[in-house]
Amino acid sequence: MYRYSVFLFCIFLLAACSEQKETPEVRIRNMVSAMESAVQQRSLDQVKELVSSDYSDEWNSDRRAALRSLLFYFQGHQSIHLLTRISDIQLNDDASKASVTVYVGMAGQPVEKSASLIDLNADLYRFDVDLIADGDQWLVSSARWQKARVENFDF
Repeated sequence: MYRYSVFLFCIFLLAACSEQKETPEVRIRNMVSAMESAVQQRSLDQVKELVSSDYSDEWNSDRRAALRSLLFYFQGHQSIHLLTRISDIQLNDDASKASVTVYVGMAGQPVEKSASLIDLNADLYRFDVDLIADGDQWLVSSARWQKARVENFDF
């Protein structure tokens, strides 16, 4: 009887959790995580699914040019390991657009913590990314990046 009660309780918890709607911020965090996984797996197809067809950036790159640049990066780096830190998420009033600041450490070996970034001689960047909502999914509509410092990863 005890096992049956525990089983029913677990089913109830799963049902209750599945009924809760994810907030826009949670979906954005999930999208950043999905992008991180796609890049580490060197999967251009998975990255493409997260980039808006209307993508543009300050260098007048469109989606195709941005994906081509990423392909060149993949070809030059057989092993890609990222450490990402989201420092800020800003939503517009109707949650149809968002801006997110993400610090990314890029290394050829696994990165467990920010203190390892110096030892691994990782490339450090700050990405300021604009997102648009597409149903329940967020897509990258534009991005800007600049070099970052290891101190930017400690938050």
